[in-house]
Amino acid sequence: MARELDILVLSDLHLGTNQCRAGRLYKYLKTVKPKMLILNGDIIDFWLLDLKSWPKSHNKILGYFFNLMVEKVPIYYLPGNHDDYLKQFVGFKFHNFSLQNELILDLNGKKTWFMHGDKNDKSVSGTKRDLAIRAGKAFDKLVGFNRFINDWEKFLGKRVVTNFSKSLKDKSKSAVKKGNDFEQQYIEEAAQRNIDTLVCGHVHKPGITRICSILTKKDIVYLNSGDWTENCTALEYAKDKWSLYSYKYNYTEHESTLKNVRFEQSDIYPFLQKKD
Repeated sequence: MARELDILVLSDLHLGTNQCRAGRLYKYLKTVKPKMLILNGDIIDFWLLDLKSWPKSHNKILGYFFNLMVEKVPIYYLPGNHDDYLKQFVGFKFHNFSLQNELILDLNGKKTWFMHGDKNDKSVSGTKRDLAIRAGKAFDKLVGFNRFINDWEKFLGKRVVTNFSKSLKDKSKSAVKKGNDFEQQYIEEAAQRNIDTLVCGHVHKPGITRICSILTKKDIVYLNSGDWTENCTALEYAKDKWSLYSYKYNYTEHESTLKNVRFEQSDIYPFLQKKD
């Protein structure tokens, strides 16, 4: 039986690319029944989209979203940088579907701000946008090659698989974040707006932590939903608590398992250094 959730937050699915772990995502989605869905950016990868090579398996994900619409579940789509084409349609509403830049909800007395997290990232905007798109296309081909290598490793019974695409993505994201520290800018903005909880995607670094505003000294609970390309994670809100859900693949037995990683809102999960 599917678990009931008050809110499900997904980001960085990158549908339409080699990077998307659509099979794992669909298996996870069948285990949950959200009362609200927040698609927090980079859902369909318009930067790399080629309709001629659209994977049929990705249609199951779109079908799941469509079924939620039919069931009148509120769906909020907050575009990121890879689906920035949709930003020109911000404000569009159709029944229970809304396309917005950001979303603010009051959750158990906590003012919670949802946004993708790309608006202050200089590495994907302005003159660097075209360079980021070319790099994305090259990386997508690398992922395809990496999956080919993994298939052979699993066939040969290798217990540890090669994942140089994830290593490269982690290093590049860390370098970008160190270069312009845009996440701290959001913390400062959240503190100024009297936000209690900030929920982002974009950096492909799932986690829950607390970060202190440098200017106001206000503690902000910062959550990142991660992605469904390398980490395969989602944020779940139920019974007035946030938790991070992580999908794990068992390469040794060639089967997949679902694992709920109980990082809750009260925890400090140091994927970001706490700022004093």
